[in-house]
Amino acid sequence: MDDLLAQFVIEAAELTQQAAEDLLALDCEPGNRARLDSAFRAIHTLKGSVGLFDLAPMQGALHSAEDLLDLAIKDNVELDPTRIDPILAVLEWIDRCVQHLQRVGTLPPTAEDEGAKLVLWLASGRAVTPAPSPVAGGTLPQWAAKLFDANPAIHRNGAVALRYTPAPECFFSGDDPISLMAGVPELVFARISTRENWRDPAEFDPFRSNLIFEAISMAKRADIEAIFRLIPDQIAIAHDATTDPSELPAESHETTTRTIRVDLARIDDIVGLVGELLTAKNGMSALVTQAQLLDGGLALSRNVAALQQDIGRLVAQLQRAATDVRMVPLGDTLRRLSRLVREISGQTGKPLQLVVTGGEIEADKTIVDGLYEPLLHIIRNAVDHGIEPEEQRQIAGKPAKGTISVSARQVGHRIELAVGDDGRGIELGHIRSTALARGLISAEAAAALGESDCLELLFAPGFSTSETVSDLSGRGVGMDAVRSSVRRLGGKVTISSAVGTGTTIVLSLPTSFAMSRVILVTVAGEQYGVPMESIAETVRIPASAITQVRSNEAFALRDRTIPILRLGDIVGSGAPGRSEEMLLVLEIGASALGLVVDGIGERFETLLRPPAGLLRAVRGILGTTVLGDGRIIMVLDLEALLA
Repeated sequence: MDDLLAQFVIEAAELTQQAAEDLLALDCEPGNRARLDSAFRAIHTLKGSVGLFDLAPMQGALHSAEDLLDLAIKDNVELDPTRIDPILAVLEWIDRCVQHLQRVGTLPPTAEDEGAKLVLWLASGRAVTPAPSPVAGGTLPQWAAKLFDANPAIHRNGAVALRYTPAPECFFSGDDPISLMAGVPELVFARISTRENWRDPAEFDPFRSNLIFEAISMAKRADIEAIFRLIPDQIAIAHDATTDPSELPAESHETTTRTIRVDLARIDDIVGLVGELLTAKNGMSALVTQAQLLDGGLALSRNVAALQQDIGRLVAQLQRAATDVRMVPLGDTLRRLSRLVREISGQTGKPLQLVVTGGEIEADKTIVDGLYEPLLHIIRNAVDHGIEPEEQRQIAGKPAKGTISVSARQVGHRIELAVGDDGRGIELGHIRSTALARGLISAEAAAALGESDCLELLFAPGFSTSETVSDLSGRGVGMDAVRSSVRRLGGKVTISSAVGTGTTIVLSLPTSFAMSRVILVTVAGEQYGVPMESIAETVRIPASAITQVRSNEAFALRDRTIPILRLGDIVGSGAPGRSEEMLLVLEIGASALGLVVDGIGERFETLLRPPAGLLRAVRGILGTTVLGDGRIIMVLDLEALLA
């Protein structure tokens, strides 16, 4: 794929997402003019980008979608759902075409027929409903009042004040501020000021706009808006509301952020170098020890230790900076859920609403991108299994429209993403009987299952409570796929439910996995690394406190019985029992587990290298890392080893 097409693929994904968000917002607020303008601009820009390539089917569909939005803007009408649906269908089809372009370099073979059908669908939706006139009210904004006060000879009756603040990078967007202002009809006054003080001539940038245009026109407001319709965030238009009650004064404030696109591989290279620096810094501890052993080396060891602290501080700052570059808001993924919920609502006939909070919380881009797949399965299951049909909800005294809530919050170095529904909840008896019928557990085990263990069965491979397979679920891959996807991202999943009230699934994930916090453990003379995220606490207990339970072992910790496993038995290097045992207390799902080790060493941050060569085929290895003295150790994936 050439560079120009690769850039188009990135921009197309962003523009289709933006247009879809605006259209979904219009579905809830049909009179939101800013959203209508934003959707038009996104589709107009996307159509222009498509025109650079030989993609006629995409060009035709986008042109028709643009015409439909342009008609709504010019005639001041609002789009109802029957007009929004075909435009959303175009955007979803554009997404598929772009993905095919990215993989193969050409459009799908069916693109021409599909594009023609979409054009016909759009053509049938040209009739739109006039929007109600806005209610009069409000006062002139301060800038407009000053503009009129400075020109008392101009009669306010029928006059319109405008304030155009071009974006600093407007020239690179193809905008010509002078030309736009010259196109404003019936100007009676105009003045130009600066956004900020002019810089020193040596620092002057002729390609950045620093101007603000203010003017008074006797033309109709709609005629002025038409000139600036592609940049509504840069124009403010106002008039004396007492003279024309049919229009409200409006003002917008434009903010700009300077950004560049950087290939993630380059950022990963920087993160890798930070990891190497971290290893080198840790290696200086050995130099401190060696210096102390030299005659008169105490001063030298202190100097090396001080230098190590300085380097450690700088590496920590560099690590945070490199990690922050990869951080993106969760909203980038959560916004896609609106289209998903709308589509599922249409498929099932169940009225749904989505409530999303916490989209501003940031996490590593790989984590944010990887969240969509598990969220897709969770929401599908929630609608198919949880949300009742409309008539059943009314009988139960619930609102006819089911609610799916997605909320995010940050807890320390992790984020918790809770996906809830207000449906029928999960009946534990139904889970037990299904698991028993499918031979997953015995009758004795089913009777002894507690609530948390019973809910854990939902994650068993192939488990499903659906008696039939639907387009949404019932294939037995939903929750198993969720846990697998979340584990790949370094997270874990828990479920809670109340019959008749609803179900909540919580995903706990790291905000970043560029660096890992590791603790060293010793087993039969060998050292291994264990991720700190897996460990709830460490305890030392007398061997007599360990109780034999049939063929297994357990001990009591604060009135809670914790089963025990020995890491030596798992890695094949078992050691004889001792009078005192050291245990790592692990939180695995909703259960706790004690893992016996011979000893616990230092804790440190490091960059994990994924398993390579023969290690790729070895189960239970998360990666490798280099200690300060140059030794390479394996970091264990405890959940995989204990599964």
